[in-house]
Amino acid sequence: MTTLLGRAGLEYRGRFVEVNDQRVHYLEYGDGPPVILLHGGGAGSAIWFRQIEMLAKSNRVIVPDHPLFGLSSQTAYEAPFLDSAKAYMIGFMDALGLTRADFVALSLGAQIALAMAMSESSRVGRLVVIGSSGLGKEFPLIYKLSNVPVLGRLIVRPNRWGQDNYFKTMEVVDSEFDDAGAYKQYAYDVTLTRGHARGMRSSISVLTDFGGQKSIFSDDQLRSIRQPVLAVWGEHDPVFPVRHGYRLARLVRNSSLHVIDNARHVPLLDNPDVVNELIAGFIGDE
Repeated sequence: MTTLLGRAGLEYRGRFVEVNDQRVHYLEYGDGPPVILLHGGGAGSAIWFRQIEMLAKSNRVIVPDHPLFGLSSQTAYEAPFLDSAKAYMIGFMDALGLTRADFVALSLGAQIALAMAMSESSRVGRLVVIGSSGLGKEFPLIYKLSNVPVLGRLIVRPNRWGQDNYFKTMEVVDSEFDDAGAYKQYAYDVTLTRGHARGMRSSISVLTDFGGQKSIFSDDQLRSIRQPVLAVWGEHDPVFPVRHGYRLARLVRNSSLHVIDNARHVPLLDNPDVVNELIAGFIGDE
């Protein structure tokens, strides 16, 4: 984590807070209007190192490790997923005394942020969602196979080769970008935490089965969102295809979609300048 943060000239500024009997680790930088950055279903808070460095110049930037990830408690999510995830996010904001914040969120984190915008609308300002889950049935086969006895245990255990292959084929186009080595080491290290593999397998069963994603937003739920929303998608996202982004942009009235050319599921890694420009222009457009 410290190596990855250092790539953006950031010192480690981490803290812990108790949320619903769980120990949640988070990073915090800067002063100003609060912005919460939510990572997806892997690694942890430090994946936002390039965005933290940019946003902290004008905002209070708060970046939690979700339960089960990073340095937070290795606690599996319970069904229904969104109820469990929203309880964590509400508790986290309460613990930090945050009544309202803007959100920038990736994948699983983006689904949590969208759910917050629907049911806790007074607490959510502007919202940037990147490759969000919850918008269609599609889910990578590798996760579905995690529900298979024996095979599932093999899939979710720490596996550097498998993780590197997922990184190259699913997350980025340019797997040799300058910070790739530090990112891959961080993403692998967090899987070594005691209880992580067991918690991941249990949580995956809450999120998906062989029919695909279990928690998908209805058209009416998406139409209920009133906050300004910027959707950002990689053109070749193999995890949650770009048509999910078009669905979001069609149904959320105050929204826009930006598709990043030649990008996969995590464009903030190998396209940080493009993503930063989009975020800065949107969050700062009061």
